[in-house]
Amino acid sequence: MQPPKQHTIFLIEDNRTENILLKLSLNSFKNIKVHTYTNGKELLNNLNLNPDIIIVDLNLPDIQGYELIKMIKDYNSGIYIVVVSSQKDIEMIAKTQELGIFSYLVKNEGCLKHLKNVIQDILILIDYKENKQNTEE
Repeated sequence: MQPPKQHTIFLIEDNRTENILLKLSLNSFKNIKVHTYTNGKELLNNLNLNPDIIIVDLNLPDIQGYELIKMIKDYNSGIYIVVVSSQKDIEMIAKTQELGIFSYLVKNEGCLKHLKNVIQDILILIDYKENKQNTEE
């Protein structure tokens, strides 16, 4: 049996403490590598690493998260995007969902648990799609 495929996750969060907490939470997965960023330019410059998932905060120092998501989707529409933000504005949530994000989580006490569940769901979906593609070839 083959070992699980290594997946790449980009995490962009400009708040140092929240960045560390999110990364620690994600490190509980054995088959992922997490790259952390604190600004959009740095993340965009590394898209060539082809992340499977990008976790995006909407309030960033150099670019609005909404604009960053559009740029990511223009680069590769197949990247799964999860928004983790303190913004509870219904219009912003709707706008980001229209861009094709996988999930939108509001930062709160249960956010880390929900994020882990969302990431697990995405990893299962990715593995399913890859297995299906391999059996069709």
